[in-house]
Amino acid sequence: MALTENARTETTESNPRDGKAAQYAIDSRVRAIHDARFAEFEKELLNRKNLLERSTEQQKARLTQRRDFMESIGTDMNKFTAAIKKDNRYQEDGLKSFLGEFRPKIAHDRPINPELTKEVAKLREVLTETGHTILPVTASSIITDDVGAYADRNELDWTEGAIGGGWVFPDDPSKIHIKDTRHYPNALCWDNRDNGPAIPEFAAYFTFVPAQTATYEMTAVFAFHGFHILRCDDSWWNCRNAAVHVNVQMNVNQYAMAGWHDFPILNASNDNVDEIVSYDRTHFFDYTTGLRAGDPVVVVVKGIVEATAHGGGAYAEANFSDGTANYIEPLFVSVQQV
Repeated sequence: MALTENARTETTESNPRDGKAAQYAIDSRVRAIHDARFAEFEKELLNRKNLLERSTEQQKARLTQRRDFMESIGTDMNKFTAAIKKDNRYQEDGLKSFLGEFRPKIAHDRPINPELTKEVAKLREVLTETGHTILPVTASSIITDDVGAYADRNELDWTEGAIGGGWVFPDDPSKIHIKDTRHYPNALCWDNRDNGPAIPEFAAYFTFVPAQTATYEMTAVFAFHGFHILRCDDSWWNCRNAAVHVNVQMNVNQYAMAGWHDFPILNASNDNVDEIVSYDRTHFFDYTTGLRAGDPVVVVVKGIVEATAHGGGAYAEANFSDGTANYIEPLFVSVQQV
């Protein structure tokens, strides 16, 4: 795992040999934090698989009970089954048409905002002038339950894990490509997301060595470029819904993790919706803690990108990956002694 040159210079100014040792310590710390994250992810992934198999059997039993009851009160089950199939076909055809018409426009035709680069440069300059230390991103990582969903991004060199999952450290840590989609065409009123696929995660790591033992305020600045899609058409006799969620957490590790701070940044859901919305925002995440002089610190900013949907024609997508203009950009972390 290669660090950026800017991150490297902070530990190599005095003695090259000491610099290499410090660099190795930082690399090892980042990798250990990542490995712990992936171990937790895989444990959750395997647990969800077992729960899904159990839930599927329970759902089959519930479906049989519903059908037996409806038949006992005189419902023509042949007509009922035909109506469900007809409605599902109608909803699925509508979804296919909707995505075919609108998704390519939002995924591949979105312009990159040139003003952001100027704004970030000004912000860096102002913070530096006021005594803040500016940290570039040292490394970033992506963890997913479905490596195949990123097959179109050939530059990602995945390390495979359980049940089609895996992780990657992108060569360019400043552009994190991550997405999640959900399409579960069950026309009745349940969803398998809680017991189904694990939610993909991203993380960015920033490193520095405090010059003094003191309390430090750290602000992580991230730009999110992406879009979300929600589509479902609820009706009087069944349940459909769609939702997307993006949640960010921040932590600081010197000798151990200090504790996660939560920052929910996107929550969109509805029972009746046709929605395609672009998402271009810069977020600031703050963390304050005491640090000791002379020992490496790793600032970790991680997050989840989650889509949920169920019902015929229901679809949800949270996408910071497709095309050239969609990605999460860890711009920098500013550090100030307080």
